[in-house]
Amino acid sequence: MSSELPVGLYVHYPWCVRKCPYCDFNSYPIKERNCTEDKYVKALLSDFSSFEEYLNGRSLLSVYFGGGTPSLFSPSEMEKIIKRISPYLTDKTEISMEANPGTVDLDLLKKYRGIGVNRISIGVQSFNDVSLKLLGRIHSSKDAVVCCENVISAGFDNFNIDIMHGLPKQTVSMALDDINKAVELGCNHLSWYELTIEEDTAFGLNPPVLPSEDALSEIEERGFELLDSKGFNRYEVSGYTKDRRCLHNQNYWYFGDYVGIGAGAHSKLKIGDDTFRNANPESPSEYISKVLNTPLELSRVNPEDLPFEFMLNRLRIFDDIKYSEFETATGLSFETVREKLEESQSLGLLIMEKESYRLTEKGRWMLNDILEMFLD
Repeated sequence: MSSELPVGLYVHYPWCVRKCPYCDFNSYPIKERNCTEDKYVKALLSDFSSFEEYLNGRSLLSVYFGGGTPSLFSPSEMEKIIKRISPYLTDKTEISMEANPGTVDLDLLKKYRGIGVNRISIGVQSFNDVSLKLLGRIHSSKDAVVCCENVISAGFDNFNIDIMHGLPKQTVSMALDDINKAVELGCNHLSWYELTIEEDTAFGLNPPVLPSEDALSEIEERGFELLDSKGFNRYEVSGYTKDRRCLHNQNYWYFGDYVGIGAGAHSKLKIGDDTFRNANPESPSEYISKVLNTPLELSRVNPEDLPFEFMLNRLRIFDDIKYSEFETATGLSFETVREKLEESQSLGLLIMEKESYRLTEKGRWMLNDILEMFLD
């Protein structure tokens, strides 16, 4: 296996207190859980073991506990996972956990910190109680503020706040107030993105009234300006940071390798010059049955699909892209994509230099137009 690509580990916890009406993630109300947490963790550990031969001695750049609501995970069970993967951890490994304000207190956050979690991502979505109610969140604005304060009190100096905009009944000033509040609470990373209505959700079946296109454009324009004035650098489509990027997400966008364990989790690994993927069953019970009874089988990605997959990820992060990155990540010649990149440049979407290329401001707004070229 190539040792040039970093590798991340994603751990999926599939249960929530209740399903939010906008959420299309693989998650289920915890009252419907039909297995013990211990049994699920046993499956996670078995799942990880099946991937070890493909790690080829590489350490983990990052570990990400996502969901669902991983802050419903008992620290003692999460610790079993961290201990199992400890041979692959370094003092620089980023270990992130998503948390919902309605599910953690200071004592619990200290326990997560004590077992090795060093980055927290708080799913606030809004600091406005009207918006939170319309989004079906289980926490209040006060809960969100206290949670963020507790994160710092628990010793986390690297934490993200998730904020959505373009919410039902949201005005421009409401959207900007959410940004200001997040910044005041001391996060060093902000995920700020527009609410999208997905088909297989409660909102998809019964869409709420959203702000007008003009209001959405003004929210984005003024939001970008506000974040910049607060010292937050927009380094990817919806990621902003003062001092530290999310290494786990950055690895995705750089088309690095990652192992995904848990119900519905995906993996991508480069073995030699070929790229392989794996996708677990979404149902927790089916997942447990499969990983405990069936050997791991990786599926080879058709080389013809790799140019689109690479661009879909790598163009999301705004760093200059070296020509050599495509060859390292895919095993294909850069000449495979040169013509379409040059076409994008002729349309003013890219700037190509001697050894690298990057999106223009127009290209950031019209990213889908570039990606469509690689679907042909």
